[in-house]
Amino acid sequence: MIFASSLYHRINLRVGRSSRPAILLFFLGLLLSSHTVWARDVRFDVQGISGDLQDNVENYLAAMPSFRADRLAYRHAQVLDAITKGLQSMGYYSAKIDLSQEKPDSDTVLVKIVPGKPVIIRSFRLSLQGDALSDKAFDRLLKRLPLKEGDIFHHGKYEEIKSLLKNRALARGYFDAEMVVSRVKVYPKEYVADVDIEFSTGHRYKFGEVQIEGITQSQKLIRPLIPFKSGDPYTANKMAAFSQSLSETKYFREVDVHPLLKDVKNYTVPIYVGLKPKSNNLVEVGLGYATDEGVRAQLNWEKPWLNEYGHSLNAQFKVSMVQQNITFNYRIPGKDPINDYYNLQTSYENTELNDTKSKLSNVGVHYWTKKLGDWQRDYFTRLEYEDYVQGSETGNTLLLIPGISLNRLRVDKSVDPEWGDRILLTTEFSEPAWGSDLGFVRLWGRTKWLRTPWDGARFIWRLEQGAIINEPIDNMPASLRFFAGGDQSIRGFGYQTISPVDASGKLTGARYLTTGSLEYDHPVAEKWRLATFVDAGTATNDYLDPIKVGTGLGIRWISPLGPIRFDLAFGVSEVQIPWRLHFGLGAEL
Repeated sequence: MIFASSLYHRINLRVGRSSRPAILLFFLGLLLSSHTVWARDVRFDVQGISGDLQDNVENYLAAMPSFRADRLAYRHAQVLDAITKGLQSMGYYSAKIDLSQEKPDSDTVLVKIVPGKPVIIRSFRLSLQGDALSDKAFDRLLKRLPLKEGDIFHHGKYEEIKSLLKNRALARGYFDAEMVVSRVKVYPKEYVADVDIEFSTGHRYKFGEVQIEGITQSQKLIRPLIPFKSGDPYTANKMAAFSQSLSETKYFREVDVHPLLKDVKNYTVPIYVGLKPKSNNLVEVGLGYATDEGVRAQLNWEKPWLNEYGHSLNAQFKVSMVQQNITFNYRIPGKDPINDYYNLQTSYENTELNDTKSKLSNVGVHYWTKKLGDWQRDYFTRLEYEDYVQGSETGNTLLLIPGISLNRLRVDKSVDPEWGDRILLTTEFSEPAWGSDLGFVRLWGRTKWLRTPWDGARFIWRLEQGAIINEPIDNMPASLRFFAGGDQSIRGFGYQTISPVDASGKLTGARYLTTGSLEYDHPVAEKWRLATFVDAGTATNDYLDPIKVGTGLGIRWISPLGPIRFDLAFGVSEVQIPWRLHFGLGAEL
């Protein structure tokens, strides 16, 4: 319109009365063009059918090129054709269709459909030929076909059957499979259809030699991961499992596993494995904040490939306001480098928190395995020396501590799960008979569950229990005593501020630990939730101390890095009710 106005002024300056017809023609063209601009695309209101049939017809109409409502007369045949195809594809060949506009100038077209009687499958024949006749996987497939005699004929399901046969054949190593006959005869007047499918799989191929390229020294590491032997029947599942296992070793930055179909001999297909190693040195830097520890930084250095046996070296440096730690790990893979390995570890940790000061050095050997279902097991023995101050007590200990840890994590997705749970259990003990200063058994367990019983409503509950048996608590080093309070314990109280106290009022740490939590999260916007929670528990020597209770409200933001949590919590069990802000970033479980 701005362009038209500008042109109008130019014409007034350059033409006289003799050019008035031209001006009138110009404005007539402008009027017609404005009509074109304001005319809207047609909309269809489908009536008389419902469910999948209606959805299918509407999808066919939506696939048509858009046009203005005033052009319906010119597109009438195309619209009828789209509707007819949408009906026939689902077995309705005798439908009556009526098109009309609500008003002459309306952009809505009423589509009234009387679907009529559907076409029923009178006969369904599926003939299978080739080695698949003795393959139980095909037997299971044939028992679960989406069409059978007596069903309404559905073109989509018919095509789905053909795709299922072809995909199953490729996944099971029938690389010469072909559709010999694929025929449907429809008799609209009789409302019946005859389906005839003949599928030949041919010979089933077998796994051949595995050819590894890229890292020649990886042979000893990779061979145990191969889930098949030369001569075994080919399956795509085993190929995928092999590729996944290679990726999970974390030794390689690129993994390529595929059959060499060009090199097939006697129905035996070689398998190509192409590998590109990770860099010789990997460095990761992290920075975070939580109210329990304040600002924290972390530096990880890894040398993932030391020798042909897959040994690796890792170093971690962690620094926060309350704790500093350096750890070295030397990892030795077992027969299964993913689920079976040894770890030689040494570390030094300095802690200054509340009434605790500790300098802890240890050397340990771990055997980690995941061969008990979903459970990860860590068998360990560590030698540790600790120099500590706990409250008014000062001491040092030399301990040889064997033990076992069990860990199970189940979760539906990593960033923002709707279902999941985690269980951690640790048992460790020491005995003067093998040179330790103390004799004790220390038990600790923690479980956390997340469930979403209805849309968006999340319930999270947590239980934690710890106990020290045999040794007096005054003799235990500070790092092995129990404390409660904080973001992941009892909110509304400071980090590890709940414990018995000595005569001077300083924290001593406890023999027992019991905490629990219940939280409800409710969605209020995309990626935002409001939370309410109740935490309760204690760290005690005799369970005579009053239970600490904290409650409050929180906000959850599902960031690309994971959930970020803000909580305002109140220690309602106290006479003077304290309150604290809690902040945390990380996985829910």
